[in-house]
Amino acid sequence: MPRFLHSATKDMSFHLACLPSKTFRHRQGFTWRGFGESLGTWCLMVACMLGYPGQADESSELWSLKPLQEDLLGGIDPWLNRGFQQMGLPPNPLADRYTWIRRATFDLTGLPPSPEEIIDFVEDASDHAYARLIDRLLASPRYGERWGRHWLDLVRYADTNGADENMAFPNAWRYRDYVIESFNRDKPYDVFLKEQIAGDLLPKSNDVATQADRLTALGMLAIGPKMLAEQDKEKLLFDVVDEQIDVVTRTFMGLSVACARCHDHKFDPITQEDYYALAGIFKSTQTMAHTDHVSRWVERVLPAPSNQQRQAAFDKEVAMLEKQLSEAQNEKGDSTEEGSQEASEAVQKALDALKQEGPGLPQVMSVREGKPENIPILHRGNHLLPGDETVQRGRISLLEKQLPVPEVAKNQSGRLELASWLADSRHPLVARVMVNRVWTWHFGKGLVDTPSDFGQHGGKPSHPMLLDGLARRFIQSGFSLKSLHREIMMSQAYRRTSRTHDEWQVRDPENRMLWRRQPLRLEAEPLRDAILHASGLLNLSRGDALGALKKNDQYFSELPGAFDAPYRAVYLPILRSRVYELFATFDFPDASAHLESRSRTLMPQQALFFMNDPLVSRAVSAMVDRSCHSGGCCVDDRLNHFYLSLLARLPTAEESALFDEYLRECQVAENGEISDTVWQQWVHLIMASNEFLILH
Repeated sequence: MPRFLHSATKDMSFHLACLPSKTFRHRQGFTWRGFGESLGTWCLMVACMLGYPGQADESSELWSLKPLQEDLLGGIDPWLNRGFQQMGLPPNPLADRYTWIRRATFDLTGLPPSPEEIIDFVEDASDHAYARLIDRLLASPRYGERWGRHWLDLVRYADTNGADENMAFPNAWRYRDYVIESFNRDKPYDVFLKEQIAGDLLPKSNDVATQADRLTALGMLAIGPKMLAEQDKEKLLFDVVDEQIDVVTRTFMGLSVACARCHDHKFDPITQEDYYALAGIFKSTQTMAHTDHVSRWVERVLPAPSNQQRQAAFDKEVAMLEKQLSEAQNEKGDSTEEGSQEASEAVQKALDALKQEGPGLPQVMSVREGKPENIPILHRGNHLLPGDETVQRGRISLLEKQLPVPEVAKNQSGRLELASWLADSRHPLVARVMVNRVWTWHFGKGLVDTPSDFGQHGGKPSHPMLLDGLARRFIQSGFSLKSLHREIMMSQAYRRTSRTHDEWQVRDPENRMLWRRQPLRLEAEPLRDAILHASGLLNLSRGDALGALKKNDQYFSELPGAFDAPYRAVYLPILRSRVYELFATFDFPDASAHLESRSRTLMPQQALFFMNDPLVSRAVSAMVDRSCHSGGCCVDDRLNHFYLSLLARLPTAEESALFDEYLRECQVAENGEISDTVWQQWVHLIMASNEFLILH
């Protein structure tokens, strides 16, 4: 038997279940007697396994759907140490303090530590130095900017629509800032989840800021790409629903449900009925404000007493102009007074201008309750081919025995019930998935290496009891992400060196046992921000990097100057039609779809960026210019300052000797003045090094 066919048939009993036996028996070339002997049979089996729209074996329960197990060892290191003992090999030693502070500061804030912070930490001999540093970083506003960006990858955040009509989303930034602020406040994850699915349906709060947050949070459902010029408007609405189902289920549950639009999931226990139970919820939610020739999305005014007054004044002025226009148009008489036509046109022009300008109130991209409806199962997902069977929205078979979705009221969409079901502490997926995401963002690889696929074809946990223990403590902490950070970062697993070990490299080349820290290349945003921060050019205020993104009737493929703004990268505009060149070079994701984790490629263009990009040149010059003020003017002090700022350590004896040799080659006399050009070349060399780019 060919090797690929042999490996493909390992789990034959599962895969044959996806094909009804009657259909299987009547396939050409098949006989039970000749089973396994005919090439046609093998081809059929492969086709069945790879593409037949069948149903998963219900008897094969997913590990991820089982209740959380008890953590018998009570911590990260005990579980990992047990594995090391079984392997008979010790893990790597702990990293030195210089390495650790760079790692921790980039991890939590996306920025390098300052020279002063490094020296303070290294000289702090207290047992509590590590915990104090973690608490300081978690309390920094920079924390939300870094970890909010992780979340924005999941929910396909962008400032333009992309697709066929690349209109600006002028109010999308409010959702981005909501995410950043939620991380900074350590908003409980269950609350964070509910606000993004059903914020407008939660019990009303007397706090105006809370109400505004809840409306803003619904931007998660609204910011996806849409085919705005699609003239089959019912298709447009079903496609929007499909995209919402995909981002919600993959982000919060780690399962892909959208493929069940056309047929039962091939491998996971997700049926078409489940898909249309969810589709009914989102079809009963209004995402599009109207579906005229070019459709528009819903935007809602943020709640505030002053906003209500301004809206009332605006409505009054509109009503007055409409009354004047109506009176002018309905004026009776055999003749029209001279100038009345011009007056009528002037009123119409004023009315149009007023409506176009609007009341000037702050608005957010959002959704609202629509007309409640249940959806029939669509043949092959085609809205033109509805079936006879209508599915009750919210009636999801997944976990129906251990945790059924609350029944949806007839006059409601079901978003609140769905959000409550997902946020229930008994839900086996939600805590596991989020804990694994946080682990992935810290270590580069999760305990489950497919963060958005906890299904049959996803990865299995390398340490299932550890994953469940962390998930349990995450729930017990009140869904506190900052508590989870503390537990992970105080572990020995997080503190290990990244050096390789020959025997471990043979026995565990993928580092599944976590015997070392995996070196990670900086992502696009921390890299750019680190260059600006080290040189003193980074502006830590939010600013107005969006520039011209003001009206939703503007189209964008370029935004001159916006990417040169000296603000943090998280505040730069994301144009779906065109990725900022620096971002593209360092694997910035496609903002049109959910992304579970980023690629971290190493390619020649990255070296060329450090050699030639104007950003690097400006930063190097600025760093040298200000070094006398920051690090002192003597040669050793300046050299130490550059190494601390860029590599978070002091130069080695060998590097100091190389620098002295470099000065001699540049014909700098002993104790002579070193020109800025000489310094710039050396600083450029440090910044272009692998050590600056890689986080160890």
